[in-house]
Parts: sequence; C-alpha cells; structure tokens
Amino acid sequence: MDYLVLVNPFNKCPDLVFEIVDTNSRYAKRMCEKKTLEAFKKLQVFALEKGYDIEIESAFRSIEHQEKVFNDCAFKKGLEYTKKYVASPGYSEHHTGLALDICLYKDGKFIIEHDLPNDFILFLKENIAKFGFILRYPKGKEVITGYNYEPWHIRYVGEAAKEIMDKNITLEEYLNKTNAPQN
Repeated sequence: MDYLVLVNPFNKCPDLVFEIVDTNSRYAKRMCEKKTLEAFKKLQVFALEKGYDIEIESAFRSIEHQEKVFNDCAFKKGLEYTKKYVASPGYSEHHTGLALDICLYKDGKFIIEHDLPNDFILFLKENIAKFGFILRYPKGKEVITGYNYEPWHIRYVGEAAKEIMDKNITLEEYLNKTNAPQN
C-alpha cells in the first residue's frame, strides 16, 4: 500500500484500493483506511492519557461528498476562501481515507478547526509522528502544500512520519515534488 501517495491541488487522487472501515467516531459516522484507524486509536489512547480527549471529525470522503463540501463552503464563505481551505473534488486527501480532521472533546462539547487551543496543537505537533501521522498543512508551508495552515488535518504516512516531522517538512518536500503538477 502506498501510504505516501501525494494528493494536493496539483496532484489528482489516483484510483486506490485501501480497505475503508467505520471509525465509530462519537462526533459523527465516519469511515477511513483500516491501518490509519488502527494508528489513530493508539494516538487517541495516548492523547487521553495526556488529558486530551480526541475524536475524528472528518475522514474518508467520496468525490461526490467532497463536491458538496466544496460547494457548501463556497456558498457560505465565497470561492476565494474555499479554494484556500477546501480541496476541489478529485484533489482531496480525504478521498484516500488516510487524512483525518480531528477535534477535541472538552467540557461536554466538540472543539473543531480554528477553535482548537494552542496547547492541543502543540501536543499534536510533538506526538503524532509516534503513531505514523504528520501535520499535513503546517504553518509557513502554504505555497508548497497549496492550502492554508490547518493544525486539525493530520495524515497517515507510516514510518516516514518521524523524518517528516523531525525535519519540519511537508509530504511534498519529502517526496521532492513541490508545487508543480506531477504526472
């Protein structure tokens, strides 16, 4: 399995054959790739031990679902904003089942996206690689990834995670495929 598949605004999601399973997320019904879920469950236990109750807010999305997400965001926030934060259908990592948007459960409610506290974001940066995940859209790398900073969007890459996070690089930089269409 190619856990290093590159999907971004410049690289369309190829046809993949990952096993997609139910996450049993408390937030909402979600599906993701099987090994990604196994790694997330381990991260979830570790996070809880450190005082962070995390959950999957978003995971696998079909192209049709991504089209709805894109169009809904464009209607609510405008096309310019949407292009910065939401992948076009066919160009979303969520199509792989390897990408997870995570949220924090605190004081009886789910905290998502821009409302995540800084201490939790730092916890993610310091710990997700231990479980095979990277912060997919880090701050200051927007030109390379094609998306604005999203500390809630993590991506399963397996063993490469440690090197990517230790070097503070993106998946594009790791694969030496920065900001250009790939064939």
